[in-house]
Amino acid sequence: MSNVDEIISLVLKEPKQDGGDFSGFDLKGVSLNGASFVFATLMETVMEEAELRDIDFSQATLDSSSFKNAKIKNVNFSSANLEGVTFEEATLMGCNFKNANLSNCDFSQAKLDDCDFQGTNLGHSSFYSTTIDNCNFAFSRMLYAFLKQVIISKCRFGGVNARGSDLSFSKMTEVDMKGAILKYADLNSSTLIDVNMTNSNLIGADLKDAQCAGVQWEEVNLEGSDLTYANFEGANFKNAFLLEANLHGTNFTKANLSDAYLVDANLAKAITKDANLENTILA
Repeated sequence: MSNVDEIISLVLKEPKQDGGDFSGFDLKGVSLNGASFVFATLMETVMEEAELRDIDFSQATLDSSSFKNAKIKNVNFSSANLEGVTFEEATLMGCNFKNANLSNCDFSQAKLDDCDFQGTNLGHSSFYSTTIDNCNFAFSRMLYAFLKQVIISKCRFGGVNARGSDLSFSKMTEVDMKGAILKYADLNSSTLIDVNMTNSNLIGADLKDAQCAGVQWEEVNLEGSDLTYANFEGANFKNAFLLEANLHGTNFTKANLSDAYLVDANLAKAITKDANLENTILA
């Protein structure tokens, strides 16, 4: 049974519904503008295909709710609990998720633009085939997140902890990943353009067949990583640490490997034409 008329009636009388309990409400297709639900409880609430604009859900509890196919603009989810929420195929613009709990959320095939995810917990969440533009994920926790085929443009991921995450077949353009933790992450067959990985930790990461020409890898830790047949033409690996890395067939043409540490790395069929090998430690 739909609760759309009920919620619209309540909001028209009093836009501030802070602290209210709307758990289990069926609000599919609802259109809300300018309402406030601070500290409200909306567990297992259905807001699929809804149109939400200038709503304040800060510090609200929305566990296991659904925003599938919703259009969400300028909505404040800061410090909210959104564990297990689905945003599948939703469109989100200008939304604030700072310090929110988004663990086990589903953003599959959603479109995110100008959203702030700083400090959020996104552990085990899915961003499969999601399009992410102009967003800030700095210092967020994305442990074991599923980001296969994600498209990321002009975003900040500095200091993010994405240990064990799946970024295979992803495409990243103009992304700041400085200081990111990507230990044991899967980036095989990914494409990185104008990405800055300086000081990042990619111990044991999988970068097989990755296309990373011109990418900044200065002082990155790639110990034990697999870079088989990856393309790093013109990339900067100054002071990089590649102990025991698998560099079989890796293309380092015109790359800067000065002061890099490649002891016990597998360099079979690696291409180093016109690469800068000044002070490179090979043995």
